[in-house]
Amino acid sequence: MLRLLTRQLTRAAVVILAVLSVLGGLPQTAQAAISLDKTSDVVNVVTVYPTNSETQSEILSAVSQAEASTFSDVPGFQDSAILKAQDKSQVIALSQWSGKDLTSFESYAKEHVLSIPVGQSAQSFACQVQHTETKAGSPQFQQGDFVQFSQFKMKPGKDQSELAMVVSQMMPGALTMSTGLQWATMCPSTDGSTIALLAQWASAEDFAAIAQRPGFDSETGYWQDYANNEHGLYDVAQVIR
Repeated sequence: MLRLLTRQLTRAAVVILAVLSVLGGLPQTAQAAISLDKTSDVVNVVTVYPTNSETQSEILSAVSQAEASTFSDVPGFQDSAILKAQDKSQVIALSQWSGKDLTSFESYAKEHVLSIPVGQSAQSFACQVQHTETKAGSPQFQQGDFVQFSQFKMKPGKDQSELAMVVSQMMPGALTMSTGLQWATMCPSTDGSTIALLAQWASAEDFAAIAQRPGFDSETGYWQDYANNEHGLYDVAQVIR
């Protein structure tokens, strides 16, 4: 089931971008923040598009003239955020769905996927929020926020649950040592291959500073025995409901 879902999510992610492109053509108004749901019956769908300085803008706008339906009437859909890498290397679609098996999303994807060229292949996975640390309030996404997105891709033979325990232990200390870190949340994939870590930062300088600290840098990172870490800082480009 999960393998089939992953294939469908990879294709269906273009619909999320299509929705955002349609919305991008509307008059610009203030967007309400969306909260990251921590309840056990909500699944997050993460889709990562590789881009570069020449293609990032194109991938975001490639579907601007495509006719697409919004997700608002699809059973199970809650909301979605699009993250744009500051180094131009990726575009990430993060959506929240109620129902652990994502049956509604899979069915919708089969019927409404648009054939939009996106260059390189996107990668998708489903995950559930397992641990969150915050200084105030609940984790939220709002247009213009600075958000860190990390993918801990498990090394062969390593147990996802062991790294999840290590990550959860490191999170409180990270918030204490960095005044610019507002919240952090860990979302292990349902197939055991990946752990997503999302965090909101006050500035790019705050994000860069923690990467220089022992235990968080590329040489002594706490994840190194368990996984390869791909991470960066992103702008929240759009949110939809």
